[in-house]
Amino acid sequence: MPDATAYDLLAIDLDGTLLDSRHRLPPRNRTALHAAHEAGLKIVVCTGRSFTETRPILNDIGLDLDAAVTVGGALLSDVATGKTIDYTTITLDVALEASRWFLERDYAVLWLRDASTAGFDGYLIDAARRHPAIDRWFEITPCRMRNLIGLPDDGEPPLRITVVDDIDVLDGVSAEFGRVFGGRMTSNIIQVPTYGFTVLEAFDTGVDKWYGIEKLCRRWKIDPCRTVAVGDDVNDLPMIARAGRGVAVANAKPAVKEVAEQVVATNDECGVADLIEQLLRG
Repeated sequence: MPDATAYDLLAIDLDGTLLDSRHRLPPRNRTALHAAHEAGLKIVVCTGRSFTETRPILNDIGLDLDAAVTVGGALLSDVATGKTIDYTTITLDVALEASRWFLERDYAVLWLRDASTAGFDGYLIDAARRHPAIDRWFEITPCRMRNLIGLPDDGEPPLRITVVDDIDVLDGVSAEFGRVFGGRMTSNIIQVPTYGFTVLEAFDTGVDKWYGIEKLCRRWKIDPCRTVAVGDDVNDLPMIARAGRGVAVANAKPAVKEVAEQVVATNDECGVADLIEQLLRG
């Protein structure tokens, strides 16, 4: 079994991993996180959510965590203050080209900004294919979004651009998008259980959760080999494959479990707590 002395940083995905299938933080997971923190591990939440959407979970965890990796690795935030440590935007001309590409196909585009510096979370660039899930998201999200007809003209590039549709449609759109923008952007199809929809999300090339973790390792002078990463979905693949110890929960996608060194119990069975207890037992 692994032991905590072999590692300095524990990177944990939220949805489908730390949170149960009802999108709540199980008390056992919270207790385990506190024990790991007291043992000296840096605990880093790594999520595709924006920092605005992550803040309530961080409050529920109730720890004075050092940093959070959000927006799929594009944004690093100081948890205590909410201020931005570092961020990576999409090159503006590429973001505009990609947004036009989606708008030409009548997709409404979500253009996410860094709320800490912009003062709001981003834009909804409206179009005919405005999936009903977008309006459901607007009703419950804490994000402050501004509606636009046409592309933003403020000269500020986004952290991420996103479109929403049914997964069988997005599979084809994603393949075509990859052929046009591959090498210039990173993209994923992600099911978002918290809000009950599927997204195609695109970032600057090279941006993923491991990209954000590596930045924190350099900042804190941690050897990346002394990291543990646990997750469940395709956007967790890079950090699980490249961390010192990559771990999947049992409910993870098959591709995730294939690259993981270890598989723990499901998110509903507190697999994260199992992992932490193993680390602390040595």
